Amino acid sequence: MSMSACSLPKKPEPDLYHAFFRRTMAREPVLNVTTLRRLKALSWATDQQLEQLISPMSLRRVERRTVLFTEGAPSDDLYLLVSGVVKLSLRGLEGEAVLVSLVCPGELFGITSLMPGVQQRAFRSEAFSDCWVGVLRPETFVTTLLGVPFADFTAMMGSTISRWFDLLYRYAHFQGLSLRQRLALALLELAQKFGVQDARGTILILQLTHEDLADLVGASRQKVTEHMKELERQQLILRDGRKLIVLPQRLQEIVGLA
Repeated sequence: MSMSACSLPKKPEPDLYHAFFRRTMAREPVLNVTTLRRLKALSWATDQQLEQLISPMSLRRVERRTVLFTEGAPSDDLYLLVSGVVKLSLRGLEGEAVLVSLVCPGELFGITSLMPGVQQRAFRSEAFSDCWVGVLRPETFVTTLLGVPFADFTAMMGSTISRWFDLLYRYAHFQGLSLRQRLALALLELAQKFGVQDARGTILILQLTHEDLADLVGASRQKVTEHMKELERQQLILRDGRKLIVLPQRLQEIVGLA
């Protein structure tokens, strides 16, 4: 599993962080060719293509815990995360939230709008932090960046990517995972997207409370705290002051990925 960190601002002292983050997120990003090119989903596009995307793209400020769309909602728009963190999840059989993925700046989400025959959202999308999100019509995205009719693009997706999306959807709905396994998967996801490699393991640069982790895995804070202490006792995770260091290979063993 490759380890790459999203670009996040250096975190101030804890007692100043929330005020700092609110001030930072209150400033509307400037959308131009230069800023769009910094987003990895668009880094390959030409200047002309990026210029043509700016006008039809609407930029929205989304506060933490705001739901962008729910499972079963119409799959109309495509989203580009400009800043912040978005959580994709689904509801388990007992109503618990099951983490599917964390979206970091520069990534696209809501991609069911690009899939043929998929008229409803497969997952729930919620702002895990305050965010700035770009919203586009999928037809505009495809025709502007690829220069092909949207119908031709969806036909190609149907014969190639749809099969893998179906596999992902079935895997995400798998209900046999214990809380320990769900927590291990969440930590692996965090390490992959918000981790920096270290001689001891992978340091998470996104600082999370046990309540945040409980939100990610659909459990109580108390239960998450108990399991985190057990993972630490077994040296599957390490503490260095406020820093959390995970050992991906050992966590992968918990969920059968090793």
